[in-house]
Amino acid sequence: MKKVRKIVSLVLLGTLLFIAGCSGNSSTSSNNQSSGTKDGSSSTETSEPKKGGSIAVAYDSDVSNYDPILGNSGNDHSLLYPVYDTLVNYNNELEPEAGLAESWETPDEKTIVLHLREGVTFHDGTPFDAEAVKFNLDRVRSEESNISDLSSVDSVEVVDPHTVKLHLKQPDSSIILALSDRSGMMVSPSAVEKFGADYGQNPVGAGPFKMVNWVRNGEIQLEAYENYWQEGLPYLDSINVKIMPDENTRLNALKSGQVQFYWNVSPDNSQVLKNDQSIALDTKMKVAFYNIYLNTTMAPFDKKEVRQAFQHAINRESIVEALTFREGEAAYQAFPKDYWASNPELTIPYDPEKSKELLKAAGVENVSFDMFVPSAPFYMRIGEAIKGQVKEAGFDINIEPMELTKGVALYFNEKQIPANLTAWTGRPDPQQTVNLLLSGDGFYNAGGQTTDEIEDLITKAASSYDQQERAELYGKINELTIIDEAITVPIMFTPSTAAMTPNVKGFSGTLLGKPKFSFLWLEE
Repeated sequence: MKKVRKIVSLVLLGTLLFIAGCSGNSSTSSNNQSSGTKDGSSSTETSEPKKGGSIAVAYDSDVSNYDPILGNSGNDHSLLYPVYDTLVNYNNELEPEAGLAESWETPDEKTIVLHLREGVTFHDGTPFDAEAVKFNLDRVRSEESNISDLSSVDSVEVVDPHTVKLHLKQPDSSIILALSDRSGMMVSPSAVEKFGADYGQNPVGAGPFKMVNWVRNGEIQLEAYENYWQEGLPYLDSINVKIMPDENTRLNALKSGQVQFYWNVSPDNSQVLKNDQSIALDTKMKVAFYNIYLNTTMAPFDKKEVRQAFQHAINRESIVEALTFREGEAAYQAFPKDYWASNPELTIPYDPEKSKELLKAAGVENVSFDMFVPSAPFYMRIGEAIKGQVKEAGFDINIEPMELTKGVALYFNEKQIPANLTAWTGRPDPQQTVNLLLSGDGFYNAGGQTTDEIEDLITKAASSYDQQERAELYGKINELTIIDEAITVPIMFTPSTAAMTPNVKGFSGTLLGKPKFSFLWLEE
């Protein structure tokens, strides 16, 4: 398998009025114990990691399910990583690295052989071995699973206690990095059998921490696993994750010493904190983007012209300028411009007159619809900005604020709302994004909208191991799905930022934008 190459507080009401006015005018490595960038300076840590201590982490949403195959939120990963080690890891630039699989090989384009680490145990003391891997991968591919990343796997063969062979139905270039995602999170087979339907309340992995208490939408207590396979890790004795959807609450908790690390710093708060010597920042652009998901089976988005009109009714550049202090990037496709899978030629011109023409072609002049927006302030500001912009083109949005996990369930699982402004949180390999977000049977394509041409291109991209060829195919797929079919509405990419007290060490952001805080340590 070829490796992916390296690639490169609140805003005042006047800001929102400015945006609406503009519309009328125009992971770290697998160990994560080395260095990390702080306060935007890309400085390198020179002190040695130290054992002991505890930290509190403020996180913006609760895990949707502690069973990796049943969760439905991209925000889950950071809360799953401490409990579940994955078969494959990734570094800061989304290049695959060894995990529970020490190495792998592809003797032919439809076979992947995984060589597993020896001496690894799950939190319940049962061994991690080839039988456990087969159990997990078969479970990922079962009907109960929400994960489709391994749909190209035909069967999993146990070669010996520490070797597993994956037989593919067709070549699939995304498999290796998919095994750094939910698909590769190893659960204890014994625990699944013991707890059955209640397993999600009693998670047992092979990661550096055990989940010892979970208060829904309150806090998650994690304790170091004393028999973790990486000698000397983790450094911390425990991590207490506090669920704080409101960012100002997270910020105040950091400043007051209630927490030592908070995730998802908004661009406006980032500007302020850059000058605060008592707080360290880590900022990195990510493949995730703010996005409006459309259910193409529900009115008004069951008409392609309406979807296309909505695309052209949004002035993405003005939103980026006003809400991210120009640190973000307008999104016209599923990949940021500096990512190897991106097509720099794709754009969606802001053109309300074209929107009106498209609505007229669809037989309508004014369109009204409900849109779920998470109640977090930054999401609400994006939602209000878009609502103000699209009025000129004939769209009237009824914003329905809601807690993130609840809203995601109502949209993706129960399919009760035609539009959902949240975020595509990205995946390690671009094929995963294509499969999940843009294919007809992708979980996040709620309406299942597709064409034969799109599906053929997705199959070709999965079958290619040549990066340049893959990039060309992804460019065409983005053009057909987002610009022609308009099945989803990307808004903008923004960098991800973590804020922490200066004594918290060992953190480094990744292109995936999902923080790994298992191997943080405290400097005295």
